[in-house]
Amino acid sequence: MVNYICAALLLLLLTRCQQETSIEPGQFEEAGIEADGVQFGQEITLPELGQVTLYGEDVPRKLYLSARKITDSRCPEDVTCITYGAASIVLSASNSQGKNEDIQLCIGSCDNGFRSIDSVTAVVGETLYSFSLIDVTPFPERSKAGVRKKAKLLVEKIGTSL
Repeated sequence: MVNYICAALLLLLLTRCQQETSIEPGQFEEAGIEADGVQFGQEITLPELGQVTLYGEDVPRKLYLSARKITDSRCPEDVTCITYGAASIVLSASNSQGKNEDIQLCIGSCDNGFRSIDSVTAVVGETLYSFSLIDVTPFPERSKAGVRKKAKLLVEKIGTSL
């Protein structure tokens, strides 16, 4: 009998310790995400390790975008700091033509100076896209350590890279 209770408790502990990777309730509505994904040119709110599909009426291929890593070293609101700090994201994007796994964006005090919005152009397959990091939320607070970060992004198709 004790063995059954121990096995049940162990199973309960293992299932409770798994990291939640599902999309939060209401996130689709907040980000304007439809059942098929998001249209190019709409703002996206993407959590770390989150994924989204982008599409457009004149774009024959869907773009699959994932947030591989979000870091935030900005000075918390309730602390006095010497430097502002920075928030950054590493994206992976793919379509039927290829993949780009190293799209890096940074806002705040980054290597190339202070930026409130960061935009880069990157080729995925044979298509050129513009990726913009608008914000990383929530803004750091000393009392809210360990909160899951989300990046507000804007992705647009520029054209073919050929």
